[in-house]
Amino acid sequence: MKRLLTSAVLILSLISVATPAFPWGSATHAHIDGQLGKRVLFDKQERYGGMGMDVFNFLFTNPAVSAYLYGQTHTQFMKVWDAARLPAGKALAFGFVSHNDVWGADVTAHHNGLTFGQGQGYVIAKAEILKGILEQNPEFAALNLPDPVVREIAHNFIEYGTDILLKRIDPHIGEKIIISALVRSPEFPLLLVKAYGEGLASTAGMSRLEASRLIIATEMEFRKTMIAYGQALTRDEATALQLFAEQLAALSTAFLAAYGIVLPDGVDLVPLAKGGIEGAMLLCAPDFSGELAATVEEVKLQLTAHGIRY
Repeated sequence: MKRLLTSAVLILSLISVATPAFPWGSATHAHIDGQLGKRVLFDKQERYGGMGMDVFNFLFTNPAVSAYLYGQTHTQFMKVWDAARLPAGKALAFGFVSHNDVWGADVTAHHNGLTFGQGQGYVIAKAEILKGILEQNPEFAALNLPDPVVREIAHNFIEYGTDILLKRIDPHIGEKIIISALVRSPEFPLLLVKAYGEGLASTAGMSRLEASRLIIATEMEFRKTMIAYGQALTRDEATALQLFAEQLAALSTAFLAAYGIVLPDGVDLVPLAKGGIEGAMLLCAPDFSGELAATVEEVKLQLTAHGIRY
């Protein structure tokens, strides 16, 4: 692991406290839904729906709203399924539901791994190992960061690392993400409004119109982010790693700026992010493909058991 800059780790720790962990990365969810769907005409909608459950994870300007919507989307996911009527909407909802944190794809990452991390979750277990590696660095250990902060840092590195590893399994995943984002049905943000708009308005003390506008604007930004994410994955591994490190650093800066925190001159988050992602890739390379394949089969079973078909 590369030498960690003290100031950079402190900055990243602030980000990690305020943002939810992403149990599987967007590319992994897109791949999973590519294996689940049976309607070729709508496979792009299914992929985007699978990624779209994380639409509010980048809502840095209002952490409380982000946390509320994260909880709603990942546990009250059937609201989207019930709101969908048209074929494209059902395809989007199919992907959306497949992602869930109750019995969907996120369960194997966050709660109970199938080939590794049983009783913990694959990503959780790998993040614990990476956390130990980070803490062995004397400069990092000297910061005395709380365990939850270090753990969230490791989670983010695992997410990015496994998505790069996915290129070895699904070499065209970058192109698939880009196309899915470009052609996603305009019904998707409207489904989110139907499912979560009223609850958001009540919880956040805003009008229904304000809640709707926030949801629609956030989904638009998420869509742009997914296009950029897919573009990074169209490149070779080394370039994708560099681009992901730069993306993570840029998101970090944007988050801090929203809270009036300005990065000190000369601080470069990119080497920190790059080293962490590289470490995650080394940890996950031996068994990620096996866990991914097992997750696909488990989610297929769960979708059937819960009557999710269209």
